[in-house]
Amino acid sequence: MDQGAQRWGGPGEDYRLGKIAGETTGSAAGPAQEPSTGAPRPGAGAPVWDVPRRRRSLPWFEIVFIGLGAAAVGAVVIGYVVAGGVATTVVMAMYALVPLFFVLALLSHVDRWEPEPVGPRLVVFLWGAGVAALVASVVNTAMLTNVAMVTGDYSGSMAVVAVFVAPFVEEFLKGLGVVLIVLWRRTSLNSPLDGIVYAGYAGAGFAFVENIQYFLQADQSGSVAFGAVVFMRGVLSPFVHPMATSFIGLALGWAVVRMRSRWAWVWMWPLGWLVAVGVHGLWNFLAGNAGLSWFVWYMVIEFPLFLVWVGALLLAARREARTIARGLEPYVRTGWLLPAEIPMVVDRSARRNARKWARGGGRNSARAMRTFQASAASLGLDQVLMTRTGAQTDRVHHDRELLDTLGDARKEFLTATRVASAQARLGA
Repeated sequence: MDQGAQRWGGPGEDYRLGKIAGETTGSAAGPAQEPSTGAPRPGAGAPVWDVPRRRRSLPWFEIVFIGLGAAAVGAVVIGYVVAGGVATTVVMAMYALVPLFFVLALLSHVDRWEPEPVGPRLVVFLWGAGVAALVASVVNTAMLTNVAMVTGDYSGSMAVVAVFVAPFVEEFLKGLGVVLIVLWRRTSLNSPLDGIVYAGYAGAGFAFVENIQYFLQADQSGSVAFGAVVFMRGVLSPFVHPMATSFIGLALGWAVVRMRSRWAWVWMWPLGWLVAVGVHGLWNFLAGNAGLSWFVWYMVIEFPLFLVWVGALLLAARREARTIARGLEPYVRTGWLLPAEIPMVVDRSARRNARKWARGGGRNSARAMRTFQASAASLGLDQVLMTRTGAQTDRVHHDRELLDTLGDARKEFLTATRVASAQARLGA
């Protein structure tokens, strides 16, 4: 290379200029870059860019479906208030918040490397708590009435509906919440684990509302019955709905992330739904056994199944960290990321230390560090995803936006921490 030539700005800038050159139209002046420097040739034609897509000013998907879910939750709550009163409903909701907290804590832990956006998570949670719970209540009640009228056995009809009707209806409705994400927020699904997380939020919302209903009904039967129901649903089985629906999320997430066909979710969804129905129906069938018999079946079948499910989620989360690191290697080679920044994204200790350091620059700096880590993790997962399935136009545009976000976030926390450090030296 000519000793007098000047580098344009490092490997990252060379990479960006290379991308520009690849999209430049032919010119009589020859190549748009000096091959030895990566700098634009004097007099070279200006690069021709695609017109950027217009960004929507409002997140209409979140606005519409959060509003729909909230309205459905309101309708359900009004029914509970009419049946049990305001004070009692509030108390039962407080009881139902306890198992919900543990479910959301587990989902947050397994989703720690690349947290899903708040808006889509709220959409699926309210879908499960509102739309799915409301429609399932109507359908299940109608089916129970019809079966009881035909058989003349109300108690037996409840058992039939619980095992052969409710799981099909409820898992279909909860799974629709994840389908909404596939249709309108597909780029937020970067791994099969993301599908499980979204399904878990839908199941958690459904279980929360259903627990309020069961607690209200048990409260009318005395303290012994109430305590038994709270223990059974709040302590022994808080994860039943999220666990069952997670198989729908796994099927949908696998279709989006691992299969080349954009419509693979159409035939993967029923497979996940049938597994979810089986898990849900098994629980309802075993729960129909009263007393010691039920507890034995719970310890022999349900509790081990739950342990396997949790263990699989924790293992998947560990593997996702390695996947992110592998996907970020090209960004290190091309200069978008420094090697030292990879542990900040995928190593728990390094992530924690990075956030602690960024907090020294203030609240905005801390938020910028979290944004940087999440953006980098998403880029890594998308890199591995598109290596398997091929380039996807919507993800390519999304990743370009993520690169801009990552660069802006890095600049913000670096500037803030430098200023804070300088101020500390002056103060000393």
